[in-house]
Amino acid sequence: MSNWGADGWAVAPGEGVRVEPGGNHWLEVIVRGKDVDDALGAFVFTHDVITENPPHAHHGFMKIVYVLEGHYDFRVGDTTFSGGPGTVAVVPKGSQHTFTTPTGGRALFVSAPAGNEELFLEMGKLGPHPTPEQLADLNGRFHTTGLGDEEASWQQMHGEGDAPGS
Repeated sequence: MSNWGADGWAVAPGEGVRVEPGGNHWLEVIVRGKDVDDALGAFVFTHDVITENPPHAHHGFMKIVYVLEGHYDFRVGDTTFSGGPGTVAVVPKGSQHTFTTPTGGRALFVSAPAGNEELFLEMGKLGPHPTPEQLADLNGRFHTTGLGDEEASWQQMHGEGDAPGS
């Protein structure tokens, strides 16, 4: 972080904290809650194609997803929609949500209060193959729940394996 002082600072590309959760995905944490009185957290997620992503809910923070590159299919609650660069998805605290992308892409995630960035920083410490027990502990500490006991993928929820919007 390029620290200017108490009045603010800038983070240049590549100066954030890089997290590699596994596969062809990585994120760069650019604002940590601990640096802004836990008001918010932010990271840029860069990834390959994502065909399955279990729906989940964060009960400790809301988030905004701003698409920078690629095409995304979102589900928030019972609503589905798709979009490319410039699309904003607002996910209220406690809402079940997920996304998939046939193109891969980059998206800016901002959570308020902070939390989503810390969840990924902790996940990065677990390495590419965390145990179910480690993930359950992580989700418990960050007040994140899946959709039912099996954490069904979006495609499983829609029955035939088709992504919404296709």
